[in-house]
Parts: sequence; structure tokens; C-alpha cells
Amino acid sequence: MTDNTVLATVYATEFTEAYEQKQSWLRGTVQTKGEVKGDTFVFVLEGDADEALERSANNNIPYADDNQTSTNCTLAEYHHLARKNSFDIFSSSVDQRLSMQRRGVISTNKKTDSLILTKLDTTTYDTNSGTAAAASLALLGEAVALLDANFVPRDGERYGLLTPMAFQQMMKVNQFSSGDWVSDKPFMNITQWRMWNSVKWAMHPGLSGVGTATAKCFVYHKWAAGHGLNKGNMVTKIGVNEEHDYSWARTSSYQGAQLLRAAGVIRMKHNDTASLA
Repeated sequence: MTDNTVLATVYATEFTEAYEQKQSWLRGTVQTKGEVKGDTFVFVLEGDADEALERSANNNIPYADDNQTSTNCTLAEYHHLARKNSFDIFSSSVDQRLSMQRRGVISTNKKTDSLILTKLDTTTYDTNSGTAAAASLALLGEAVALLDANFVPRDGERYGLLTPMAFQQMMKVNQFSSGDWVSDKPFMNITQWRMWNSVKWAMHPGLSGVGTATAKCFVYHKWAAGHGLNKGNMVTKIGVNEEHDYSWARTSSYQGAQLLRAAGVIRMKHNDTASLA
């Protein structure tokens, strides 16, 4: 363990946070309802509804097939444990216990997004035949068309994740950014998610391959992927070890993710090295 506690000679009363993601951006965009069975989180899947049938003369109404299934993910334990000796806490002018707690929560939320992104990447549906390209009206339009072709509903629960470069490429497209086409004026407003072409889009710097010629972006429906979390939340604990005179903060979670419907996840391989000019 490395202790880089800054002592009071800096004369600061607040710490300056690192540039990093503070919360899970993705857990609210996937299915989280299910049942915990031991170390397994079970999701119930409703199959496609069959077409209504006509009753023939003098016969009973035909029964519909029941095609519910289930899938699951294995819950694994993830922890973030930090500790600082009491002298460092006393000598520092900032709240070191709070700092340790915050780092634990951030660490756990990063793991949540990482698990979800890993499962989104197991889809078998790709734009542009799986070949990387710069973001464009055609590329994003193909992703939306694939969802439509797979009967994925336009119900406000479609989400799109773009790398920072992919998002900026789309800002060059009038239909995506111009006030003549959209009402939210993305050059003027600061929002995490914005609705466009039936999808809520966001920039996510944690996508695989960011900055390379084969970065991976996704368009998906909420019910296409799931995230399981035991007891529905992370656990945070703090305490003091009096024998060795240090304080500790532990954040723990038992979580996992699973692809539920591959047809509801479209992968877009993006060339992040393409020029913005």
C-alpha cells in the first residue's frame, strides 16, 4: 500500500478531486430487476408474443404458447479498502476519512460500468459489417435501423454510447447538432444524455479502444442487458484500528452483468484516429 497523504503544510481545507467518473452512468440504462439465488442473479425473460389465432367453428379457443425463459449472471465480490494512519489524518487539513470513502464509492461505480460494457461487447450485431469507420449520419442511422429491424421498441429506453471523438464527429453533422434540426442545442447546453433519432445519446470516455482506430460504441435497449447487485446496493464501512492506530474505509459490492438479448445491442466500431477537420 502506498500512502501519499498530503499533510497540513499545504494549508488547504478542501481536496481538489481528480478528473474521473464519479458515478455509474450505465446501471440505470439496463435491467436491474431480478432475484438473488446464492451467488447467482436471475433475470426472467419474456419471449416474443405469437400472433392471435382465430377459433374454428365449434372448437375451443386455442391456447397461446408460454415462452418465458430465464438467464443469470454470477455475482462476484469486489472491494476497495483504504487506510491511513491517525497521524496523517490529524496532520492533514482536509477530511481524509471522507476522501477514502469517496474513492471507494467511485471505484465500485467504475467496476459496475466496466462489467456492463464487457457484456454489451458480446453482441453479434455490428454496423458497417464490423468495419471501423468515423461517426456519421449514415453510421448512427444504420445502428438505429438495425434496432428497428429487430423489433426493438421506440419507447424512450434506447441508449447510445459514443467515444469523445465519435461524439465530436457527430457535432459536425447538422442533423445532430444544428438548431435547425434539433431543439436541445448541444453546443449550448450541458447534458449527459440527449435524445436524437429515438436514442438517448451520451459520451462515455470509458469505452473500449478509446483513441484507437477500433474503438467500440454501442446502441442498445434497456432490456437487452442486465446488471445484478446483491441487496440492491453497495456496502460502505468505516472504522478505526486502535492497536495500529489507523482508520480504514471499505466499499464492497457483490455484482455481475449479463447480455439478455443480443438483438437489442448494436456495436459500432469507430475510428477514433479520424481527423475532425
